Amino acid sequence: MKMFAAASLALMLMLGSASADMHEATVYVVHGIPGVVVDVEVEGVGCALTQFDFGDIAGPLSLPEGTYNIKVRPANAMTPCSEAPVIDVDVPFAAGENVTIVAHLDDMGNPTASKFDNDFSPTGRGMARLIVHHTAYAPMVDIKVSRNGGNSPKVMVSDFSNGDQAVAETRPGEWFVSIMPAGDMTPVFGPIPVELEPFTAYRIYAVGDVAGGTFTLLVFPYEGLK
Repeated sequence: MKMFAAASLALMLMLGSASADMHEATVYVVHGIPGVVVDVEVEGVGCALTQFDFGDIAGPLSLPEGTYNIKVRPANAMTPCSEAPVIDVDVPFAAGENVTIVAHLDDMGNPTASKFDNDFSPTGRGMARLIVHHTAYAPMVDIKVSRNGGNSPKVMVSDFSNGDQAVAETRPGEWFVSIMPAGDMTPVFGPIPVELEPFTAYRIYAVGDVAGGTFTLLVFPYEGLK
């Protein structure tokens, strides 16, 4: 997954330093809606991200505290941010918080946006942190993280619904992630390998549509949590 560097740089220049002061929030933006390239307009900033594609992440960005209207529109290369919005939400940002805004599908398959806290505090000694999000057009699920794809989970998240977030710490190394319908141990996705490094937080977003064949995991590591 590529970093949308040009758009990120443009937004950082408009909003200021990426290192938020005591009156600013640190913000990341993730595009988790398959099949559409978008432009993102932020109240008071203007057309902040253009040609933002599925799987892209922008940030860290610095935004003064307050509530902002955010519109996500189908991309228009000739006239950015000119199409009718598919998402139009007001999002509050508190001073000092570190968050990710995810454009994704809700449990009915409609475009929406959710804000999630980023736990970038120091991990336990030599540990890795998993920050898992259900942002897919899918029913309630169970998520299992295990060694070698085995049946004995190290981490098990049960009854995980669209919009939920779960945080857990585990040892580094190769782990396997499986996703099952809630209460059913038969995977509908995975097991897929994820290599975890120590002192690193992994933001993992389940996105897309299971029935439509676009379901996948977006994984973004954040290192140096000592």
